[in-house]
Amino acid sequence: MRNTMNARRGENGSAYIVALLALAVLTILGLSLVLITGTEVQVGANERTVTRTFYSADSGVALAAAKALASGQYSGSTVLLNETQVGSSRVADRIEVSNLVTTLAVPCDWCPYNDDGVPEFWKVHHVATATAERVAWSGAGLPPVNAKILSRKTTSAMFEFQPWPAPPPESMPSDPAVLAKIKF
Repeated sequence: MRNTMNARRGENGSAYIVALLALAVLTILGLSLVLITGTEVQVGANERTVTRTFYSADSGVALAAAKALASGQYSGSTVLLNETQVGSSRVADRIEVSNLVTTLAVPCDWCPYNDDGVPEFWKVHHVATATAERVAWSGAGLPPVNAKILSRKTTSAMFEFQPWPAPPPESMPSDPAVLAKIKF
């Protein structure tokens, strides 16, 4: 009986140490889950910003096509979309759209008006590029040139308009800076 009493006296407080070790392991596990969750929330927010910027660039390309179809304008433009107030800052999508460049203009091959050999309608291929930037700035008015860029996406598209009522003007720009903005 004496040996069992001595053995048990040597184990006094061991449950306390085991409980402390388990608590330390669970604390480390909880802190790591908090860190992972915070990181995942930030990744999700960044993904939403990048996706929004991509679709803004896509809408810029659609804007170039719509301007050509509706009014025959081939010039580029810069537009500001999705402007919101976030605290003391303002956030918006700034979209720079290149000129709509004609790459091919041939007589329309399925238009019956062209059967007499005099082309009245055309098949026209165009290309346009749009670069969208999600920008943040303080103050009123339009975003300044040095506004903080949160994300940037560039997209290009080729369009075929057929039948097109008149051959488009020669729209291939000769300025190298304008040509550098067009990516296809």
